[in-house]
Amino acid sequence: MKCVECGATATKMNEEEMPVCSKHSRSKLKSPKCPECGLEMKVRKSKYGVFWGCMAFPMCDGLRKI
Repeated sequence: MKCVECGATATKMNEEEMPVCSKHSRSKLKSPKCPECGLEMKVRKSKYGVFWGCMAFPMCDGLRKI
């Protein structure tokens, strides 16, 4: 897995259960804005991996790769 902050190899999970490298294990992550509706996104997990998903799901299905 990759760090959601910088893209390096993730070695830990932070307090929000997001994969991060050791450099970002204690920092607060800034979530991107949804490309569809503009709301904040959160890290979601699926059988295909980890991705940014819109907070308004299922009303909005905006996605971003990590």
